[in-house]
Parts: sequence; C-alpha cells; structure tokens
Amino acid sequence: MRCFVVMGYGTRPDLSSGKKINLDQIYHEIIKPAVTESGFECIRGDEVLDSGLIDESMYYGILESDLVVADLTTLNPNAIYELGVRHGVRKNRTIIMMETEDKFFFDLNHNRTLTYTYVRNRKKFAEEAERVKIRLKAIIDSIVKENQVDSPLYKFIPALREPVKDADETLQKKDSKPLFERIKEAIALRKKERFEEAKILFTSLIEDVPFDPYFRQQKALCAYKSEKPSPEEALDEALSILSPLENTVDPETNGLLGAIFKRKFYLSNAESDIIKAINYYKKAYSIYSDYYNGENYAFCLLLRASLLQECEEKMELKVIAKHIYREVFESNRNYVEDEVNTDYEIWTLATLASCSLVLNKKELSDKYEKSFLSRADKMMKTSYLSQKQKLVELLKS
Repeated sequence: MRCFVVMGYGTRPDLSSGKKINLDQIYHEIIKPAVTESGFECIRGDEVLDSGLIDESMYYGILESDLVVADLTTLNPNAIYELGVRHGVRKNRTIIMMETEDKFFFDLNHNRTLTYTYVRNRKKFAEEAERVKIRLKAIIDSIVKENQVDSPLYKFIPALREPVKDADETLQKKDSKPLFERIKEAIALRKKERFEEAKILFTSLIEDVPFDPYFRQQKALCAYKSEKPSPEEALDEALSILSPLENTVDPETNGLLGAIFKRKFYLSNAESDIIKAINYYKKAYSIYSDYYNGENYAFCLLLRASLLQECEEKMELKVIAKHIYREVFESNRNYVEDEVNTDYEIWTLATLASCSLVLNKKELSDKYEKSFLSRADKMMKTSYLSQKQKLVELLKS
C-alpha cells in the first residue's frame, strides 16, 4: 500500500504564527515514521517528481495512492491545490494536518484535521513529534478500517463516481531523478560556493516547478553571490531573476531584494539604492517580523544616516535603527544555544551578536559571536564579519 504526502519542503515562513517551520523535519520525524509503521510505503512529492514528469507524477500520486496525507502548514498554495485535486478524485482515505497556529482562508471545518505545535526546542519537539505520530497512526488505522467518505465533494454530492485509474500507468518512471535529490545537490553546491553550477541546477528546477518561488530565490542568491561576470552585472542578473516576484508580499523575496540593493549601494554609494534596500527590508519585516529582515532594515537605516550631515533626519534614522535592533534582540533573546542546528538557527546567533553590539552589551555580543563562528560555514562567516566591520564603523560615526 502506498501513501502520497502533499506538503511543502524546506524551511518556510508561516505568516500566521510568525515562525519559520522546517517542513522536512515534520515529514521525516513525524509523518514518514507514522505512515511507515502503519504498513504503507511513504512518498512525498519531491521524492518522486522528475524532470518532464512533474504534473504526471503528482497527479498519479494523488490518484493512485491508497492514502494521502496533506500537511497544509504555511498554507503552501501547491499543497492546498493538490488537496483539492485529491478530494475531487477520491472520496476517502485523505488526512489533513497543519500547525496549530495556522488559519484557513477557506472552510474545512467539516473535515477532521490533525494539528500539532512546531517548536524549535529539540526536546520539546521530540515530545510533540511522538504525540503526533501516535495520533496519526491511530487516524490511519481508523481510516483503513472504517473507510468512511472524507471528501467534502463526495459527501455533498454522493451520486458522484470516482474516476477509474489506468492500471498500466505507474507513479514514477525508472531511472528518473527525484526532485529532492536535485534540490540537495543544488544547495550543496551553493554552500560550497560553486555558485555557477548551483545556478544551472536551480534554473532547471524553476523550469520544472515554475510556481514555487523558492528556486527562483535560490537562483538569484547564487547569481549575486557569484559576482560574475562582474559584481554589478551579477546584481542586475539577480534582479532580473526575481522580476516575476517583484510585487509579492513574500518576506523571503523582499529580503533578497533588500540584500541586492544593499550590495548595489556598496558599489555605487547611491542614495536611491539604499532607500530601495530600506523599503524592501521594511516591507518584509512589517509582514513577518523576523530577525533577518529586522536586523538588515535597522542596518540600512544606519547606512542611510551615514550619508547625511548632522541634522534632525540623521538623528531620527539612528533612533529608529536602535529601536529595531532592540526589538529584534528582545524577540530572540530567549534563544537556546545548545539546540542550534539549522542555518536559520545559526544565523540567529549572528543577529543576537550584532544587536548586542548596537545595544552596548559587549560581553553578550562576544558570547553570541563565538557561538556563531563555531557553527558557521565559510560563506556565513564571510558575510557576518563583513557586515560587522561596517556596523562598527557606522556606530563610531
């Protein structure tokens, strides 16, 4: 028996709760173990999708699978759409999951939904994961035994008949390369600073999954980090890559645009570039209130102030910047260092170091910096130390 899992992947922002949620962790530590222990082969979309077969693989996974688990956490539009497809083609054996603080923009109250609380604390997450696994296994067992209709469509229109699947079709063709392997390869190349190679892989992923902004964001990141054929041209290429997403409210995209214009400012010293960087970071921070966009919004305010002679506007920019640094520090100060593992968590330490420096908490700043540098890779260290040097100069001015 096969279970097809519908959900996002990677670490994604959840605008409902203000958290960044590691969806891969949810899949590998909750969903897959529970499904496997219930006697099903467990396949997530990124483990089966291959070049040229994206739609085909997804649709057959939804149509053919004996069970579908749909985790709608972060309200991923693809996952919501795929759940709708499943409800349209199969009247039962569909389970909906989501993070407790998520809010539906549509009515699924008539469906039984398994909720869980995502926490970064490893011990607390392990406890929650065990609780949810037990509950998910019980729901799977109940669904298999009872075989009740759970599709709203088939409940409200009982005369509907399910489409007949073609027994000759298969979920995945042989020798195909799963999407998740290509993603891992691209990210590994990016972390090794082999940006040109990573960019090629992300280009192919954009072609295969055009509606997911993640791959476009990653390609833009690789483009401007490569500094090829020149730093200026690399930044312009990154802007071109992100142009289809330019008016989005997605904080990741706005944060990237902020980073690009901040780098353009370093090259041009043009007031227009730093103003654009401020606006993008401010927009992202106002939507999501995350540490990355908050810290960079404050930093760019200081850069903007550095262009001005002593005046009321210069003082106002510095006051606002310090307020944002304090706000970011307060919202992340309870961070537990010994549980740092992911890039997202490691970067939080760098942010706390910078915020502490601005707030004249030198001992704390040194402590967080030491912890960050002990965990960071080469690219992280270079980025942090470069901005720290500029921050120290700005604080002296």
